Parts: sequence; C-alpha cells; structure tokens
Amino acid sequence: MHHYLPILLQIAIVYLIALVSPGPNFFMITQLSLAGRRGLGAASALGVGTGSTIWASLAMLGFATVLQRIDWLYNGIRIAGAIYLVWFGIKLVHASAKRGEAVAAISVEPSPAYEHGAYFRAWRSGMLTCLTNPKSCAFWTSIFATLFPAHPPLWFYGIALAMIASMSVGWYGSVALMFATERTQRGYRRLRRPIDGLCGAVLVGLGAKLAAES
Repeated sequence: MHHYLPILLQIAIVYLIALVSPGPNFFMITQLSLAGRRGLGAASALGVGTGSTIWASLAMLGFATVLQRIDWLYNGIRIAGAIYLVWFGIKLVHASAKRGEAVAAISVEPSPAYEHGAYFRAWRSGMLTCLTNPKSCAFWTSIFATLFPAHPPLWFYGIALAMIASMSVGWYGSVALMFATERTQRGYRRLRRPIDGLCGAVLVGLGAKLAAES
C-alpha cells in the first residue's frame, strides 16, 4: 500500500494544478453562481465533479485513450463543446445588452417544481461543459495515463476516483459559494450587465478557440 501512496499524491498535485487553471468549467460556474442562487452554483459544481469522475473512469478503463485516436469522434466532441460554449456565451451577451432584464442562464422561480428543474439544468450544464471540453480529454489521456500505475489493486481505483471527485466538487463548490455570497451578489447587481457581457464574451472566445483547434 505504501508503494501507491506517493502515486496518489502525485495525481492529486497534478490534478489540483489543472483544477485551479481557469477554463470553461470555471467561467460556467462563476456565471451560474452570480446570476442565480447559491444552490445553482453548487449544483453546477456537482455536475463538473460528475463529468470529471466519468472522464477519470474512462481513462482508467482505457476508453479515453481509444477515443483520442478516433479522430472523427474526438473532433465531434470538440465541436459539440465549442457550439455549447458559444451558445451559452451569446445568450449572456444578448441578455446583458437588454436594459432592466435580469440575466440568468437558469432562471429561478418560487415554484418548487421549477426550482427542481433549475437545479437539474445547472447540474447538467456543469457536466456537459466538463465532458465536451477536449482539454479534459487531453489531460486524462496524457498526464493522468502517465501517472496511473499499471495493474494497480482494486482499492487504488476506488480511492483515486473518490479523490478526483472530492477535489473537483470541493474546488468548484468553493468557487460557487464564493461568487454567491451576499456581498458578491450586491456588487454583481450593480455591475450585472458588464459582468455578464464579459463572461459571455469569454465563453464565446473559448468556444471559438476550441472550434479552430485542429
């Protein structure tokens, strides 16, 4: 067991560096937290954690490496992710230009049934953003595949997955809570239009960059 602990530590350190680097996941959760309630940002963070766990599972099973070698499928995921980010970004930019309208990628109403649907859509947005990000595929099939030992014991798979899921949800959950505090919300209400416009422009730019990559 002691032989595998340094490997787990290496995976944790490398994954932490990847987590804190701003990207589509970060901007998506930031906007959801600012535009909605705290629970929506937390739900989107849980969605990103779900997507990260799926990617890690595929990498452990060897499917992610195979996926990277199938150009048409890999490019399909890349284009789908680019379209999703551009659509989300354009929606924010368009809404930010309308005076007096509250911008929210996922609207929140008092109805409990509607709230339940809003939380699900926030979770789905986080998961889809993670799953359709080709950089995630590149990470899991390169760095992760290099660090992961050959033929580890069964318990190692479980601990690695639990560690990845908890780190992902913990980091992005913290981001969601930070941007959903009352003080941050007050500042957001004053600067809602430029903030949403900026976030939308960033997402459109990220989507365009992903689409242009070969």
